Amino acid sequence: MKKIKAYHLLALTLIISIISGLSTIASAKENGAPSANTGSPGDGKSCAHVDCHTGSAVPKDGLIITNVPASGYLSGETYLVTVTVEELDVVKFGFQASPQNEDGDVLGSMDLISATDTKFVGGGKYITHTLTGTAGTGSRTWTFNWTPEDAHGDVTFYVAVNASNNGDNASGDKIFTSSVRMSEDPDNIPLTIEQINNIRFDIQALVQDELNLTVATAVNDAIIIDIIDLNGRLVSANSFDYSNGTFSLPVDNLNSGMYFVRISNAQGATTKQFFKN
Repeated sequence: MKKIKAYHLLALTLIISIISGLSTIASAKENGAPSANTGSPGDGKSCAHVDCHTGSAVPKDGLIITNVPASGYLSGETYLVTVTVEELDVVKFGFQASPQNEDGDVLGSMDLISATDTKFVGGGKYITHTLTGTAGTGSRTWTFNWTPEDAHGDVTFYVAVNASNNGDNASGDKIFTSSVRMSEDPDNIPLTIEQINNIRFDIQALVQDELNLTVATAVNDAIIIDIIDLNGRLVSANSFDYSNGTFSLPVDNLNSGMYFVRISNAQGATTKQFFKN
């Protein structure tokens, strides 16, 4: 009898350990996907594998878009990248993206727009969601910047997204993969390190009717400050003959919601997001 009880206790302990382990794994992935899971040829896998999410990844067009023009990218210019997934009745999502060549080498550099919703893994080669960045109601969008720093030739952004069933295990989720290829502008001239744009700005305060920015650049050139909505539409354009100091922009005509501020000069551009109450 004692042996039977001991076996039952051992079995119960093993079951609890397995459940606890699965819960820990699920919680860890809620705070970002592990490196090399974009579905790119270089990574060789997406999030749909045995120790991440069960099932097979499904290719899906249009999950990732950029504002790189049809003529191609220019070195030193900063471009906006948007990842969007829609899945009815889903309230938790995840993603991982990376700009690569066919050998899996990372090309250019990415910058966070929202450190609350996104973060880097793999030494900056991959961008993924944070725990806060998983929430959604039928859809989820993540945005970030990408700057080509050389003559890279064709660059492809690969992305894998997860529409989660919000369970504590790896089954029941839907994994989709997508990619977008960007060519290099034929007139592109690679910049030296000294020439690469270095615009820095902070959103100092956002009141009901006014957006206040503090901008710093290496040279006091003329700048343009644009406000862009989530659909990529330009809703406000403002030109200034200088680029260092504090700038106040009226936003009383904007509806409540998320917007982007893009500051650009002759060398390039930098984008951040803000919420208008």
